[in-house]
Amino acid sequence: MPPRLRTIRVAREEDFRSQIGENGHYFDLVDFSRVRAFEVEANTSTHSFKEELAKEFGIPVQSQCLWLWARRQNKTYRPSRRLSSQEEKLSVGRLCEADLDLFLEVLHPCPVPNLASGKDSLLFLKLYDREQTQLRYVGSLFVNDSSRASEILPELRTLAGFHANEEIELYEEIKFEPLVMCEAINIHDTFSYAQIGTGDIICYQKSSKPVNIYHYPYVRSFFHHVHDQKESQRKIQTLEEEVVVLKCQARHEKEEASMECAQLKHERNNAVRQVGELCDQNRQVILEFSVEDLEQATDHFSNVCKVGETEYGRVYKGIIHKTMVAIKLSCSDNLFQREVSVLREGRHPNIVTIVGVCSEASALVYEWLPNGNLEDRIICKNNSPPLLWRRRAQVIGEVCCMLLFLHSRKPNALVHGDLRPCNIFIDANHRSKLCHFGMSDLFLEPGSCPPNLTARLPYMDPEFLTTGELTQLSDVYSLGVIILHLLTGMPPLSIAKKVATALERDSLHLLIDKSAGDWPYTQAKQLALIGLSCVEMTREKRPDLLTKVWAIVEPMVTKPPVASWPYFQLAYEGSSAPAHFFCPILKEIMNDPLMAADGFTYEAEAIRHWLDEGNNRSPMTNLSLPNRDLIPNRALRASIQEYLQLQRQ
Repeated sequence: MPPRLRTIRVAREEDFRSQIGENGHYFDLVDFSRVRAFEVEANTSTHSFKEELAKEFGIPVQSQCLWLWARRQNKTYRPSRRLSSQEEKLSVGRLCEADLDLFLEVLHPCPVPNLASGKDSLLFLKLYDREQTQLRYVGSLFVNDSSRASEILPELRTLAGFHANEEIELYEEIKFEPLVMCEAINIHDTFSYAQIGTGDIICYQKSSKPVNIYHYPYVRSFFHHVHDQKESQRKIQTLEEEVVVLKCQARHEKEEASMECAQLKHERNNAVRQVGELCDQNRQVILEFSVEDLEQATDHFSNVCKVGETEYGRVYKGIIHKTMVAIKLSCSDNLFQREVSVLREGRHPNIVTIVGVCSEASALVYEWLPNGNLEDRIICKNNSPPLLWRRRAQVIGEVCCMLLFLHSRKPNALVHGDLRPCNIFIDANHRSKLCHFGMSDLFLEPGSCPPNLTARLPYMDPEFLTTGELTQLSDVYSLGVIILHLLTGMPPLSIAKKVATALERDSLHLLIDKSAGDWPYTQAKQLALIGLSCVEMTREKRPDLLTKVWAIVEPMVTKPPVASWPYFQLAYEGSSAPAHFFCPILKEIMNDPLMAADGFTYEAEAIRHWLDEGNNRSPMTNLSLPNRDLIPNRALRASIQEYLQLQRQ
């Protein structure tokens, strides 16, 4: 049977005023362990309980209005709604099966807002004093959802004691665990548009200009400071508990633990230093390995670790510094030097990441790409699942974006010259990565003949075979063959003729690769046409990569319905975050994603550093940015935080 007594804790605005700003309590409204609690019989009527409140607090029953609290999805705890007239007639036992938390609103003679209509909301107000670095509770306010935030400014000034013309800034306190979220409010927006409603907290302050004379000029920066302090206190407490445990152990074990701790701190400091260097956008850190490092990683280059051999060299799988890597022994020092020089010039999300080199062995150490190359995925080698049409369109977009990056390099454009599916690899997040740079330079040596000519021929620019000259349009030709290959799944030799014939006979649908799923015909036809234009025999007839090809491809890969966006699917369940959660610059999960004018989203610190360094080009495409505006991607940030919360659970 349920217990006869119920514990009801009642919070008042006096509790908010006494607690907020005291003993490090700044977030949310109240600590219920410090409010008045009542032990009430389960059969006590709600009216009788109100009479007990009147005796305790001196508030007449007719001036009392009780609110229920609710825990939100973001773990905050706020008043959510008034008790209905039907609930007011119930006994305490029927009102709740367990203990209950309530907010006591004191009614005034003025008309009571009609919250049942859904047009009025109860907001709670906090005032931040940047000069005293203090935050305090100043009251509550009913607002009409269709009104604008600017309409409540006079009342906010009155509550704070400001003069009538004082400029103030408004922020919404959203959440504080695991990360602080406090967003600026546009005073010209309505409350409904800003998604501000009952139970929400508005923090306001004087305008923060100039900001350089205050430690924490914004309430948001103050919240981050308080949150960091609490996190530090938790860490200190954890460390103190660990010290107590260590003191209970034998001296020998304590010495070993101290030595291990010192080693871990040393490794951490090295890691922090390397991360700091990697965040510099103007250079890429490439580690130098010894031959002994590579031999240890590959068991002396044993055949067991060998994963492939091409005209570029032999490739081995190994482990260096507890990280899986691919180690390529270049077939010549010229090829090695050329590829290193290209990869040193900058990073791009769709160019393979180089970890380090071994000059002595002419070896390159790459990130490990577990999903093989694009050619193997198209033909479903080793029974791998087929690439669906959305993913194929994404690959086309990624390759196009990568070529724009290479071709727009200054002062001299970079031409890959050997763009084939076997040179495009797929990483753990199903992102395309181009590798094997430098072979094109060897093609151009006098009297040379491209190795493995049979496999290369379908992708090679016909004019290169006659003139020996590689240009940006040579890469465009190869891209066209890849587009048609992904569209049809057919062997690349003579593929253009087959697709052109199918278009003339209106039978393209018969050529489209069925394993890719139901490819939208309009999109497939667009790709077929742009692919055919890329593989024109003469260069002057081929389209411009930016104004023609990218203009067709971009809408297919950047503006699909959210439900079909392939990056919203995990690379493999429970093992990796979606690729769009990662900053293209830092290659880390973003904490504060901002969308730049190029349409890509970056970590705020990284893209601001990029712009502050005087760069006016996109880190992704290397094209000029139309402006330097940065827009918060709040939907993406909410998705990232939800994912991280699930991972911790």
